[in-house]
Amino acid sequence: MEQFNFGATIDYAILITNKYLVAKSEGKDKKEAVSEALGTSIGSIVVSGLCFFGATFGVGVYSKIEMIGALCNLMARGAIISMITVICVLPAFLMIFDGLITKTTKKIKN
Repeated sequence: MEQFNFGATIDYAILITNKYLVAKSEGKDKKEAVSEALGTSIGSIVVSGLCFFGATFGVGVYSKIEMIGALCNLMARGAIISMITVICVLPAFLMIFDGLITKTTKKIKN
């Protein structure tokens, strides 16, 4: 069941990373690129994460089958954790590894 949370986290990370690469290809420095990527992506990530949390938490509370309730509550926690992790940790990694990303990506101007 955790594969759904992992899939959502990957989608969030792809969204931020793609917008970061576009900003870098436009010649922006790492701080501007990360700020723009996060600023334009955070709304989508929060809405998606909270919808996934609400759906799984609701099923977990409503379900009369203990195993399903426990799994849904686990997925609900995972949705919040993945959302927070991508919003807080990924931008830091993009800034730390900016030099490596710039050197290994063709579209980015050095």
